[in-house]
Amino acid sequence: MTTAITITKVTKRFGSKRALDDVSLSIPQGHIFGFLGPNGAGKTTMIRCLMDYIQASDGNISILGRDAHTDSAPLKQQIGYLSSDIQLHPNWSARTHIDFMASIKGRGKADSMVKQFKLDLKPKVRNLSSGNKQKLAIILAFLGDPQILVMDEPTRGLDPLLKNELYTLLREFARDGGTIFFSSHNLAEVQQLCDSVAVIRDGKIVAAEAMKDILKIQIHLVRAVSTTPFNYRSFQIRGVKVVEEGEKQVTLKVHGKIDPIIKLLSRYSLVDLEVTHASLEDIFMEYY
Repeated sequence: MTTAITITKVTKRFGSKRALDDVSLSIPQGHIFGFLGPNGAGKTTMIRCLMDYIQASDGNISILGRDAHTDSAPLKQQIGYLSSDIQLHPNWSARTHIDFMASIKGRGKADSMVKQFKLDLKPKVRNLSSGNKQKLAIILAFLGDPQILVMDEPTRGLDPLLKNELYTLLREFARDGGTIFFSSHNLAEVQQLCDSVAVIRDGKIVAAEAMKDILKIQIHLVRAVSTTPFNYRSFQIRGVKVVEEGEKQVTLKVHGKIDPIIKLLSRYSLVDLEVTHASLEDIFMEYY
């Protein structure tokens, strides 16, 4: 499988602070890659290094087999970029933005996306809502025929219907061989879209997994209601954590096999029992 993006031991220092600390990642061509982490973890710094807007203090970044720094200019013709901090000219219309950028990169799917997103091209940007500004920024990222999309919080400001439209576009882009690197706080959309994900914390990668492997992780939430009080000391066993407790109800987080806890709960006079697989958010919170 061809690798589209290779990040090798990248460190970025700002004075004494390490915003990125020895980050290494490999993203195959045709994959949708999710980059997760809390505010200040290093997500945007990594994206700016990918785009060569800032340079890594140490390490190397290769995109489509070319050096992200020395080949920065030609690579930008092949990369569609969406910033989390959209910078648009307030006195230009959406049409002027698209026409100007299309003269540099090519028009690509711009006209069909304008219709799909129902974007009015006439008003000046300063009169657009935040959602319409985001629509325009997404269209600009798709201009030309990029092979890579680098997107920082791409669904910010979009309503649920437009989010689904964007999800469809991203899946089609990946099916056609494009590669997507995007950061997000929305774990539900990451679970829907991504082939693989990485979690960054304090500048370090703390987890990097294929989505199919993450979803195999055995973490269950068990909720039980009894007619008699629970003895909470009986739940002090390896792999079990009491998440919520009441006299006659309990919620447990169970790592690994759930048979032992089900047998333990069967000793009580239960009126309700619910077992669910942990969400992606629950699983990733384990890394923090």
